[in-house]
Amino acid sequence: MKFTIITSIIAALALLQGCNAMKGKSDMENMIRLMQQDDPAQFEQVMHLFIQSAKLGEVEKMIGLTSYVTIDKMSIEALKSHYNQDTIPALKACKSISEGGDIIHVDKSETGTGSGWVYRKFCTYSDNEKVAIQFVILNENGRIALTSFGPG
Repeated sequence: MKFTIITSIIAALALLQGCNAMKGKSDMENMIRLMQQDDPAQFEQVMHLFIQSAKLGEVEKMIGLTSYVTIDKMSIEALKSHYNQDTIPALKACKSISEGGDIIHVDKSETGTGSGWVYRKFCTYSDNEKVAIQFVILNENGRIALTSFGPG
């Protein structure tokens, strides 16, 4: 957990470095503001619950963690089908999902939905096969939810 928080701080600092001079704020001030606004641990918890639900084949719980915008765009039936046919088998096949990885803050102006975090991980299927995956978790009108999951 500490490694994840440190990694998220480093990733966010790198992201903010270019625009801070124009805003007149230090990297640390911006990082503190982002972490207060969007506590990465709360967003990461949704990601872990989604993975756990997928590994247990609990489609209804996965739907409950999914963004309403995503559900509206795909339809509930299409989303259930996608989770059953693609997401659940893919996540069940993962022997492990990497800790740490890239964690990137996104704000509402970038997403159109709400601010949050993109978590980039590696799924290990075998000793010779690792696949990059990413989870986008956003604050959607006060509700933290998974917006998308897929190859990263």
